[in-house]
Amino acid sequence: MREASLPALPRFVPEPEDIQPGYELLLEQRQVRGAPVRLFTFPGGSQDASRTVLCLPGLGASGRSFAPMHPLASEYRLLLWTPTLQTPLTHTPLQWNLASLEQPDAGLPERFALVGSSFGSLISIAFALAHPERVKALVLVSPVASVRRVRRWALVLSTLVRMPKPFAYLFAPTVARVLGGRRLPPEGRAEIVREARRLSPLELLRRLQDILSANYLEELERLRVPTLIIQGGRDLLVPHSYARDVAARIPGSRLELIREASHLPYMSHTDAFNAFVGDFLAQHEA
Repeated sequence: MREASLPALPRFVPEPEDIQPGYELLLEQRQVRGAPVRLFTFPGGSQDASRTVLCLPGLGASGRSFAPMHPLASEYRLLLWTPTLQTPLTHTPLQWNLASLEQPDAGLPERFALVGSSFGSLISIAFALAHPERVKALVLVSPVASVRRVRRWALVLSTLVRMPKPFAYLFAPTVARVLGGRRLPPEGRAEIVREARRLSPLELLRRLQDILSANYLEELERLRVPTLIIQGGRDLLVPHSYARDVAARIPGSRLELIREASHLPYMSHTDAFNAFVGDFLAQHEA
């Protein structure tokens, strides 16, 4: 399926047709609760539904941001979920996405593993708390469970992506570099910038409000799902001390630090990230 075109952008921001090398994936658009959800999969990847791993991206990103996980696609059925671009005002984005994952028309198996990054980790935590019987294993990347431990200045910085033209085009690559870190490849930065521009300022604001109002810290001890937490040592949004706190509150959880990574280790340090996730899933996904 070809994605809908957007208005012409300056050439340093790739258009939808200009998918970066390594990010070419199969796209399926599903109607879930009457709203379009984009679902990306790997060409030639596993189709074994019993080994499904659902990946939920961070704020403003699409499921395609998980494309560097392709080495795991031969072993696991990786479904790269992209929340609807416009959440109905009847629900918060968190409420809507949580309810969407619960719906039969989401097409998810009865049990699956979850990988959630940043805002996606917030959805993953909420889903695992509500439906622990459906989650085989849980991977939280740069976890967001309470804004009390998130650096608010970095959240404010992320809103620069949504500044009015032409300022947004000047600042968006800088924001992508800050969140992705020095080791994020140019094609990864381009993917983050391009996808972020699809999100309306109102939708971004509403997702930020979900993060600012989140507080699952006291509930984490109820999680009885095998959990791996992966944190970047240079993350400017979620401090390492916060990831340690989250790990300490989830019984039996495992914390892995990628010291040179920032907020998007699955895009910047793919070998280390995939090794940690592959080892964890091999132990707990079955």
